[in-house]
Amino acid sequence: MEHPVPFVDLQSLLRRQMGELREALDEVLQSGRFIGGPKVDELEQALADLVGVPHAVACASGTVAEHLLLMAAGIGPGDEVLVPDFTFAATVEAVLLVGATPVFVDIEAETFSMDLAAAQRAMSDKVKAVVPVSLFGHPAHLAAFEAWCENEGILMLEDACQSMGASEGGRRSGSFGNAAFTSFYPAKPLGGLGDGGMVFTRDGELAERVRRLRHHGETGHHLHGEMGTNARLNALQCAALLVRLRSFPQELQWRQEAAERYEAALGGHFVTPKVREGAASSWAQYTLRLPDAQQRDAFRDSLQQRGVPTVVHYPRPLHTQPGLQGRSYRLTPTPVSERVCGEVVSLPISADIQGSDQRRVIEAALEWAGSA
Repeated sequence: MEHPVPFVDLQSLLRRQMGELREALDEVLQSGRFIGGPKVDELEQALADLVGVPHAVACASGTVAEHLLLMAAGIGPGDEVLVPDFTFAATVEAVLLVGATPVFVDIEAETFSMDLAAAQRAMSDKVKAVVPVSLFGHPAHLAAFEAWCENEGILMLEDACQSMGASEGGRRSGSFGNAAFTSFYPAKPLGGLGDGGMVFTRDGELAERVRRLRHHGETGHHLHGEMGTNARLNALQCAALLVRLRSFPQELQWRQEAAERYEAALGGHFVTPKVREGAASSWAQYTLRLPDAQQRDAFRDSLQQRGVPTVVHYPRPLHTQPGLQGRSYRLTPTPVSERVCGEVVSLPISADIQGSDQRRVIEAALEWAGSA
């Protein structure tokens, strides 16, 4: 029996970079500098340069990065924050952690990102921020949101947790709005060896406050100008990410080529993801849309029998999550989010997906399409 196809081929990635990773981690172990230090500074500068902003602040995770930004911007009880109804739960968790009220907004079916017109309809005098999510690696309508938020006088925070390396109009994801944040979860386009995150901004004052808040609000030795939290990214993770950065441009190209192979083979049989003109995706996921949940389940079962895993990102709108019930939120109509939750299914993709594995995915998908 053939081996199961890995959904994200982290083992091939690790084999490719194992020597460099061991060397980088050993350097930190020998230095004894595990919290702060040169590796953290080096990673922050490298990623600020990559994204094209003057300030990057390393954090413990993408969720923490969003939380710190909302804290630093003074968002709290009585404020509303616009978030898409179709995304990972972390986007809304950070809003709840500062005591603000999430307002759930519908998405575009083609890009899976927040619909600007829906966001405009959801506005109220309590809305202080909007968090467009660049989902599955495809940038949201970032320039349009940036212009609208500036006109409205509200904060724009780009959720770039799935879109490092993506771009719109020649600008990198992470460089839009007042600030942005990303995640280094291992399966992300730029993944580390555990959790990690980064804040990006052009606002030096905002960056400095995030730096303080991530380290208990310290302004001096055992002097806390405000109450913050422990949200630092350790030097071992930073060292690993600096190694990962070396091959990141090549990996983005490999992801693009894998997506093109899927499109060439499956585009005539499925609703495949499309990239908006002027944009480039980092292909964190390759997500099809099936006609309905029943056919999607049949598709998934058929592929699973052939050793091909699939994942549903995401099976329910955020506002229906059990953990949100009983909490304060505002819901605008989200019919597109509700519909695509029953249609979407993601296929295996990663920079290191093996050609033989991708052919098996394509063959299994086409076999189901032929029988269906």
